[in-house]
Amino acid sequence: MTPLIPTARRARSRRVPAATAAALASSAALILLAAAPAHAAGSLSTFEGQDAANGAKSLIGDHVSLASATLASGRGVQAASFAELDLGLPGGPVSGVALSTGSLRAADPSASSDVDFTASALLGPNGKLTTTGDLGGGGSAVLESSSGRTTYDAAELHLEVVPEGDTLTIVYQIGSEEYADWAARDYTDAFGVFVDGRLCSTVDDLPVGVETINADTRPELFVSNLTADGAPGDRATEMNGYTVPLTCTAEVTPGQPVTVVAAVADTRDGQLDSTLLLAAGGISSVPGPVQPTTPPVVDDGGAAASPDPVPASDASSTGSGSARPGSPLANTGVDGAALTAGAGIAAAAVGAGVTALVIARRRRARDGVSAP
Repeated sequence: MTPLIPTARRARSRRVPAATAAALASSAALILLAAAPAHAAGSLSTFEGQDAANGAKSLIGDHVSLASATLASGRGVQAASFAELDLGLPGGPVSGVALSTGSLRAADPSASSDVDFTASALLGPNGKLTTTGDLGGGGSAVLESSSGRTTYDAAELHLEVVPEGDTLTIVYQIGSEEYADWAARDYTDAFGVFVDGRLCSTVDDLPVGVETINADTRPELFVSNLTADGAPGDRATEMNGYTVPLTCTAEVTPGQPVTVVAAVADTRDGQLDSTLLLAAGGISSVPGPVQPTTPPVVDDGGAAASPDPVPASDASSTGSGSARPGSPLANTGVDGAALTAGAGIAAAAVGAGVTALVIARRRRARDGVSAP
C-alpha cells in the first residue's frame, strides 16, 4: 500500500469562527449526502438527549444488573447509543454504546455551538481520512496513568454493575482515524476498559490500541476501511480501521458492586477521532452460587421431618467468593460470536495475504499468574 503523506499536525487546533464553521459543516454535509447510499447504515442517539443510565441499559447482558451510569468526562456529543451499524463482520450489524474523542453526530450548520466538529466519527460512509472533532476537552487521569501520555478530549463512561457470578465479561471494539498511517508516527490515542481500577482491555498483556492491533500487528483482529492505494474505503463507518469484537474477563465477587470504566482520549494533540464501542448485551456474568438443598428426613412413622438447617458457612458454592476489587484480570480475546464459519469474510478485509483467522484466546489467569 502506498504510504500516506499526512500534513503537519498542530499541538492544539485553533477554534473556527461560528459562521465559517457553519459554512464548512454545510459543505461537508452536502458532500456526505452525495456520497451516502439511498438507505443510511446505522443510527445513533447521543447522550445530549438522554441520561447515561438510559443509554447504558443496552449494555447489560446475562446475570448482571446495572446500578448506576455516569458520563464522567466528555460532552454529550461524545457518547451515544447506536444500532444496526454494519461493519461487514460475519456476526452482522452491531449495536451498543460508543464513546469518541470527536462528535458521534454530524454538526448542525444552524447551531452556533457546533463549531468544533463537522462529521460523525462513527457513521459512514468514510468521507475522509482525517475526521476530527477537536473539542478542547480535558484528559483522562486513568488513561494517562495506563498509557503514560498526555491526553485530550477524553470521554469516560463510569458504570456500577452487580454480577451474579465470580467473573465479569465485557465485549468491545476500538476504531480510529489514526489508522491512516499515523500509528507509525506514534499518534496512537488511548483506549481502556477498566474493572475495579484494573486495565481489562489487553491483548497478550499489552493495552489494546492502534499500535497493538493493526494491518501489520495481529492483522487477524483488524479490519481496514482503506482502499489498496490508501483512499477512504467503502465500509459503512467513518473510522479508517477498527478491530473485530474483543472480550475481556475479570474475576469479581458474586453479588458485590463492580466499577467499570470505559474511556477513550486523544494523545499528543486533539486531532483525528478515535472511538470505543461497547457491545449491546456485552457486559455479562455467569450464574451465581446456588445453595445446596437437603432431602427431607423420614422418621420411623413414615412422616417427613424437617432436616437440621445447614449453616451458611458450611454451604458449598460454585463461585470462588475469593475475588476482591482490583483482582487479577482473567483474559482478553476475540468475541467468538463475531468469528464464525464465515470468518473468511473478515480475513479478506485485512488484505490479500491473510487466508485464515488465527484466534489467540488466552486462558483465564488467577491470582495474577497467566496459564500457558
